[in-house]
Amino acid sequence: MFRSFLAAVITMAGLFSAGQIAHAQDASAVTIVVYAEVAPAKAAEAKKLILGYVAEARKAKGALEITALQRISDPGHFALIERWQSQADKQAFSATDAVTKYRAALDPLRSAAYDERIHADQAVGASKPTNGESVVALTHVDVIPTQLEPGTAKVKAFVEAGRAAPGNLRFDDVVQANRKNHFTVIEAWKSQGYKTAWISGKTARTFREELQPMGGALYDERLFRVLR
Repeated sequence: MFRSFLAAVITMAGLFSAGQIAHAQDASAVTIVVYAEVAPAKAAEAKKLILGYVAEARKAKGALEITALQRISDPGHFALIERWQSQADKQAFSATDAVTKYRAALDPLRSAAYDERIHADQAVGASKPTNGESVVALTHVDVIPTQLEPGTAKVKAFVEAGRAAPGNLRFDDVVQANRKNHFTVIEAWKSQGYKTAWISGKTARTFREELQPMGGALYDERLFRVLR
């Protein structure tokens, strides 16, 4: 009886571990990063629409993560992190009446185009839950094509080092599907203080200094709070 119990425990532990790995990195999964900017006076209205979209998306087939964000410095700037089991699942949801109505309602509020970018995994790890004090950073990193290989390696190493930093909840590197030299770095921290400590440290500073000669555009980092 003891042996049967032990075998069951080992089996369940193995399933749990496999589930964690599958959630962290999945070759078939896609990450969609969306940026939506609205007129400042329309921020509250847009927030309501975006949260409605999130509620619908989370019920859709293949939805692994739907997270809505509001920029700390500009409340009229929003972002979405969508993770889907496959591109087909995302396309199927995008074709629904709920999404059509959401986009139609949001369009009059926008001050810029609805910027939706499809990514594949480059270095994606397990994440921990956020709360009201958490800070999420989305960074667009662009390296020049001739520096694709070293630039890719450098971003990947930076992300993997960041996961061990105090207060880190998430540190992912995803690559844009139609531009292999464009990356989005997704970070989550327990609080602004932990994020500040990380970017003030040697690892982050060395990364930025070594990346700069390879860069094809400004290092674009934006800080957000999670919408709930």
